[in-house]
Amino acid sequence: MRFLALILCFLSLSLFHVRAASDETAPATAQEKIAAPGEGLLPAVSGNLFYFNRHRKRYHVGEGRFLDNLRHQTLQGNVDISSPFYGDVAGFELGLFSTTDLANSASPDHEMSFFPWKNPWMPDWSKRDARSGSSLYRAHLKLRQSIGDGQFWGKAGYFQPSGPGVIGVNWSLMPGTYRGLETGLDKGPLSIAFAWADQYKAPWFSDLYHFRRNDGQTRVDYLWSLGARIRFEPGFSAEVAYGESQNFLRSAHLKLKYTSPDEKIYLTYQLYGMADRDNSDSPDNQYGGHFAHQHYLAAAWRPAPWVLRAEFLHTRAPSNQPQHAGYFAYRLTGRYGGSQGAYEPWWDSRSDWNHNKESAVFLGVSRSLNDLLGVSGFTAGLSGAYGWGGRVYGTERRMRESAWSVDFGYAVPGGPLKNTRISLHYTHYDNKTNQPSYPDDGFKNLFQDERDLKILLVIPWQL
Repeated sequence: MRFLALILCFLSLSLFHVRAASDETAPATAQEKIAAPGEGLLPAVSGNLFYFNRHRKRYHVGEGRFLDNLRHQTLQGNVDISSPFYGDVAGFELGLFSTTDLANSASPDHEMSFFPWKNPWMPDWSKRDARSGSSLYRAHLKLRQSIGDGQFWGKAGYFQPSGPGVIGVNWSLMPGTYRGLETGLDKGPLSIAFAWADQYKAPWFSDLYHFRRNDGQTRVDYLWSLGARIRFEPGFSAEVAYGESQNFLRSAHLKLKYTSPDEKIYLTYQLYGMADRDNSDSPDNQYGGHFAHQHYLAAAWRPAPWVLRAEFLHTRAPSNQPQHAGYFAYRLTGRYGGSQGAYEPWWDSRSDWNHNKESAVFLGVSRSLNDLLGVSGFTAGLSGAYGWGGRVYGTERRMRESAWSVDFGYAVPGGPLKNTRISLHYTHYDNKTNQPSYPDDGFKNLFQDERDLKILLVIPWQL
């Protein structure tokens, strides 16, 4: 009932703006033409067909050898339906995907099909097979209305956040989904947005579920986010955001970015923060009353045909009881897949590089091979990451970890299969400790050495 009441309030506010706006303050533009009867009424329909092949081996301390951790071939497809804004005011978005394993000889929880249990808090490790099936991942009403030289916008239903804020989604081949609403205002260089949700599902679950605390039992009725972003010429932007989950966690971030006018240089500094809502050292709290935070620095230089990246992370996530996390996770629920934050660092190097007092660096280089091969569409890349200094409750050992990765890709440049792409990614990850994977005491978000090969084929289509 609370969710329905919020939807009605949201719609009432939107309709009020529709009535209050005038032709003088909200003229139609060439880019956003009002849909007339018989013109622009049909939704756009598009989608993708995915083939994903993964073989990941992980070292098992007890057996002293590598064992298959993930080994599957998965076929997935999606359909997106997007309507125009009828009357330049309202429309809808729908998204559905289906997935099935063609083969699977290792763990069922591989994130590309559906886990064989209902939510992140009730795993059943006796299950051996991932589930095939379909899921609705987007179904929302969208609204917009010009107000002077700004534009009010909103969405309500099953959605992915798009405005500035602390709430994000998990990704596999498809995005995660919140049930709730998001609304905002864009006015010149300033964008503000508010989001509220009472349920979520990661893309490896077929149905939505309620948020919960770390005990897996206590329900968290909602989470919310408020954020603002401002852009400065030439190429600077700043974003601040804050959010909470009911009586559980608080999160906030600052993001400063610069992109040069020719887009060859990108620089950013980002600060992410998390804290328990009651600031106590209760065992059920995530951070024991401490302020957990992470600094992120990144630079990219793109002198064609090269792209060079250099990035740095430093994490503080203190713990004073074995139940506390000891690592930084930017989300308003503790369990992975219970929700997700608007978090940007992504090295595709297996580890999260996020234990208390850990510092980590990433260096990467990629290159278009068009000039070397005389054929358009080929790229190759090499990257490496190294983390050190991690220290958590339960062990005096300092953690070290490293990884290197290679990438090859091809995108069809034209013809009936234009934008079809295939990519290969291999990561060689080394854990410098002798702890088993995900120990209950010590480095809880650390797993043993891995060798990970991923092959992805994407075929886009549209009607």
